[in-house]
Amino acid sequence: MATGLIVDATGFELVVDDQRVGPRRMLRGSDVGLLTSVAGQYVDALRGGSRDQALLAVGRELYRWLDGDLGQLTRLLDEAPAPLVFEVRAPARPSAAAWALLRAPYELLAAAEGGFLAEEPKLFAVARRLGHPSPAQALDGYRLGVAFMASAPRGQHELDFEAEEMAILHAVGETSLDLVVEDSGNPEHLGLRLSELGGMPVVHLSCHGLHNWRPGPGGPATPVLLMEDDLGDWCPTSADALVGLLTPRPRLAFVSACLTATGADVAGHIPGSAGHRGGPAAEPGASVAHSMATGLIAAGIPAVIGWDGSVSDRAATRFAEHLYRQLGRRVGVAEAVADARRHLLGCSDERQRADWHLARLWLGPTGGGPLVGGTLKRRMVPPHHVTKTFLDRKHQLPVAAAEMFVGRRPELQQALRALRGGQKAGVLLHGQGRLGKSSLAARIADRHPNRAVAVVFGDYSPAAILDAVAYAVAANPAARALVEERRAEVRQQPDRLKPLLIDLLAGPCAQELDDVRKPLLLIIDDLEQILTADPDGPHRLDPEHAAVFADVLSAFDPATTDSRLLVTSRYTFSLQGLQTRLEPVQLRPLSPAAQLKLQRRQQDLAPTGYPTQRADLAQRAMDVSCGNPGLQDLIGLRLVYSSQVDQARAEAAVADMETYLQQGDLPAGNPDVGEFLENLALDTLLDQAGPAHRDLLRACTLFTVPVPRPVVDALAAAVGGSASRLLGLGLLDTFPDQHRPAAPALAVNALAAGRLAPLTPDERAALATVAAQPLYAQWGGATPRPARGSDLDLQLTRLALAADHPAITADCAAAAVTALRQGPASTAAELGHQAITLLDRHHHEVPVTLLRTVADAAVTGGDGDHADTLLLRAVQQTETGDRQTNPSVHAAVLYDHANRLITRGEVDQAEALLHQARQMFTDAGDTLSVAVTWGKIADILEQRGEVDEALRIRREVTLPAFERIGDAREAAIAWGKIADILEQRGEVDEVLRIRREVELPVYERIGDTRSTAVTWGQIADILQQRGEVDEALRIRR
Repeated sequence: MATGLIVDATGFELVVDDQRVGPRRMLRGSDVGLLTSVAGQYVDALRGGSRDQALLAVGRELYRWLDGDLGQLTRLLDEAPAPLVFEVRAPARPSAAAWALLRAPYELLAAAEGGFLAEEPKLFAVARRLGHPSPAQALDGYRLGVAFMASAPRGQHELDFEAEEMAILHAVGETSLDLVVEDSGNPEHLGLRLSELGGMPVVHLSCHGLHNWRPGPGGPATPVLLMEDDLGDWCPTSADALVGLLTPRPRLAFVSACLTATGADVAGHIPGSAGHRGGPAAEPGASVAHSMATGLIAAGIPAVIGWDGSVSDRAATRFAEHLYRQLGRRVGVAEAVADARRHLLGCSDERQRADWHLARLWLGPTGGGPLVGGTLKRRMVPPHHVTKTFLDRKHQLPVAAAEMFVGRRPELQQALRALRGGQKAGVLLHGQGRLGKSSLAARIADRHPNRAVAVVFGDYSPAAILDAVAYAVAANPAARALVEERRAEVRQQPDRLKPLLIDLLAGPCAQELDDVRKPLLLIIDDLEQILTADPDGPHRLDPEHAAVFADVLSAFDPATTDSRLLVTSRYTFSLQGLQTRLEPVQLRPLSPAAQLKLQRRQQDLAPTGYPTQRADLAQRAMDVSCGNPGLQDLIGLRLVYSSQVDQARAEAAVADMETYLQQGDLPAGNPDVGEFLENLALDTLLDQAGPAHRDLLRACTLFTVPVPRPVVDALAAAVGGSASRLLGLGLLDTFPDQHRPAAPALAVNALAAGRLAPLTPDERAALATVAAQPLYAQWGGATPRPARGSDLDLQLTRLALAADHPAITADCAAAAVTALRQGPASTAAELGHQAITLLDRHHHEVPVTLLRTVADAAVTGGDGDHADTLLLRAVQQTETGDRQTNPSVHAAVLYDHANRLITRGEVDQAEALLHQARQMFTDAGDTLSVAVTWGKIADILEQRGEVDEALRIRREVTLPAFERIGDAREAAIAWGKIADILEQRGEVDEVLRIRREVELPVYERIGDTRSTAVTWGQIADILQQRGEVDEALRIRR
C-alpha cells in the first residue's frame, strides 16, 4: 500500500496506505508554474553551494504548497507509520504537468518552522515510481550481490573508483557480499560478464555522466554515461543501449555519475569538474525529456539510483558505503537510500555534506523493497583471494593492501585483454622496482575467479613450480591425480616437467567446466632474481634456470588451453625467442592524480592533525617519490605521517632524497631510505646500460613530456644506444602519447633522471636540432591545425628556440605562452619575447595571436609599455598586412587595444573600439566574446556614472549570455559586477547573498583559488562594515 502522492494527467491525491488524505487536487497552470519556480530555486541553491538556508527555503515552499489550505501534508506525516516511504507515483508516460510534480525536490521538504524531514528521527524516504505497481519476482536465497564497473575514458577527470570499490566491500564485508568487478569500463564487456554469472541483483556504475549530450549538431539532447571503448576512449552510452546489454537485468542499478537523475531538458546545473562526476557541459534540451535514471526505468530496470546534480567523488563514495551496508542488512531500497542520505547530511565535512540531497530513487512497476532474500554465497571466490595468497607467501615483500592499490587501471586493462585473448601464452609485467608489479599481479588474479591460481616466488626449481601447481589444483581430482602420479618422475628427471605441464594444461586444466575443474593461472613473481645482465642486449635467464623456464613457457599454448602464465620482472629478457609468447606490459610511474589518491589513503591512517601540520613536507615527499608507490609509502606513510618519527627526522629524510635526485650521495641519515635506493640499484642499472645507452638516456632529458618513440629513435641515430634496451632496464617509461593516445610515448624515468648530469646549453641546442622537426611531424605539424595540447606546443616551442627553427616557433609559440600563464606571467612573457625575437631575426611574420598573447602576459607582469608596443604592432598588422585577417582575430586585437586605452585613461577611444569589436564578434557568431565585450562597455558606463545602464547590460545581456552557454566562471564574474553596483547603492544584504551563494560556490567548484580568496575578502569587508568584526577577522586569518 502506498503513502505519498498519486499523480495522473490532470491532478493528484495525497494518500496514507492507499487511503486519501483530504480532497483530490487539480494540477492547474498556476501549480505547474509554482513547481517550475521551485525547481528553478533548487538549481539556484545548487549553484550557490547548497547552503542550508537556501535549501530550507525551497523545502518549505514545496511543503507549503503540498500542505494547502487543509494541512494535507501535515496530516499525512502524522498518520503515516514509520519508516515513512513517501512515494510519488505517476503513469509510465507522464504528462508535462505530472513530470513537474515528479521532479520536485521532496528530499528537501521542511515544515515552516522546522528543519528538513530528512533529518528527523522518523525516517523519511522518497521514491518516485513510473507505472502502476505490480508484483516483483520472488527473491532468491542468496546474499547481496553487486557487479561494479568504473569507466574512466581518456581525457576525463580521474575518479577515485578504487575507493568506491573498497567502500562497498568494507560496508558489507566479504562474508556477506558477492562482489564482481569488471575492469574494462566497457558496457558490452559488462553485459557479457553478467551473462556468464547469470546476473547480479545490483549493478553499480561509477563514471562521468552528461544529462544532455548531443551526438551531432541539431540532434536531440540525450542523457549518456561516458563509458569506454576497447581503446579507452569515449563511448557515450544511452539508457536504451545500456539496458540492451544487461542480461539478465538487475533489480537495482546505481548510476553514480553527475546529473544521472537530471532530465535532458533541464538547464542551469553546474557541470562536473575535477573531483566531480560529470563531463563537459552540453547545450540544454527544450521539451520534457528523460534523465538517465528514468530512461533506465522506461527501458525495464526495476529500480535506479542517480544524482540530480554534480556530485563530488568523496560524497558519492560515502553515500555508496552506507547504502550497501543497509542493503546487506535486508533493508528496503527506499529506506536504505534515505538512511544513506541522512548519513551524508550528518557528515562533518562540509564539502561532502553539501551533496546530501542529490540522490534520487526511481522505481518501475516492480521496483522497491529489499534486494536480499537469504545468506547463501554464490559460487564465487572472494574479491581479493589472490592478494591474501601473496601476503601469505611473500612475507619479505608483501603486496600493497587493497586499500592502497591505486592508479594501475591502464596496465590492468592491457593485461586482462591479453590474458583473455587467444594470442599470447601470458603476460610479462615489467618495470622499476617497487612500482607495484606483484600488487598488480595479485589484482589481475583477483579478477580471474575462474582460474586456479599458483604462485611461484623465490624458489624457481622444477620441484617448487610443481608444488605451487599442485597446491592450486588440489580441488581438481583429475589434475591432482596427474600431478601426484608424476611428481616423483619430475623430481628425478627435471626435464619431465614440460610434458607433465602440457598434459595438465591441455587436459584437466584446459577449460572451465565447473567450480573445481578450471584453467590454471601460474604466477611467477620477481623473475629478475634469476636473470643475469647482458652487456650486448636484454637480460638472460641464468644457466641453472634457463631450461626450466623455457619448458614452462613452451607448455602454455593458447591454441590448446585457457590456462595462462603471468610473470613479473624488473627487466625484460631474452630466451631463444620464447619471450615473445608473453605480452609485455610495462608499469609506469603513478600519475599525479594517482599519487594524490594514494596520499589521501595515507592521510586516513595518519595521526590526527598530521595531514595539516605536515602538509608541506608531505607534498615534498610526494614530489621526491617521482610516482614510485613503494617510495611514496616509505617516505610518505612511514616517515612523514608516522607518529614514531619526529618532524625533524622526517624533514631530514626528505631533504636527503632531494639531494640524491640532484646527483647526490645515498641518504646516510635514514637507513630505510638508503636501503630502498640501494635495492632500486639505479646507478648499477646505468652502468649496465653502457656509455651509448647512457648518452641516449641523457639526450631524452631534453624533453619535459613523453615523446613518440620515432623521436627517440632519431636521437638514437645521432648519439647511439637504443630505446628497447633502456625500456627493458626500466630506465625509460612508456605512456600513451598525448597527441595520439593509441601510440606509445617515452620518457626518462624520473628517479633515474636525477642520477644523470644535466645537458649543457650546447648539447641541448645540438639535440634540439635533431629532434624538433621529427617531433613536430609526430604531433601533427602545421596543416591542418591539429588538436594539440598547449603543453605539447610548449615543448615544441622550447625545442624550436633551442634549434633556431622559425616555422615551428611561429606555429606553436602563442599556445606555449598560454600554457605558461598558469605560472608567473613574467616567465610567459619572456618566452614570448624570445619567440618574437627569433622570428624577427629570420624576417618571419609574427602571428597576431602571438603578439596579443605576449602583450597580455606583459601587462600582467607589469610591463605595460612593452604590451602597448606589441598591441600597436598587432593593430597595424591586421590593418595593413598582405593576408586577410580573420574577423574574430581582428576584433580581439581591437578589444585588447581598448583595454590598454582604458588603463591609460583614453576612455572615449576605447569605447569606440569596443563597439567596433562587438560588431565584428557578432558578425562572426562569437557569442562568448560578444558578452565579454558588452561587459567591458558596461565597465566604462559605470565609471562615467551611468550606473543604471551598466546594471541593465549586466543583468539583461551579459549574465543571460554566459548562463545560456554554460560558462559558470564568466557568469560568476558577471554576478560579481552586479554586486559591485548594488553595494554602491547600499543594498548590502543582496550583495552578501550574491557573494556567498552565487560567486563563492562557483569559484570553489572550478578550483579558482584566487577568485575564491578575493570573494572571501569582499565578504569580510561587508561584515566588518556591519560591525561583525570577529567573523571578518576569522575569515581574513
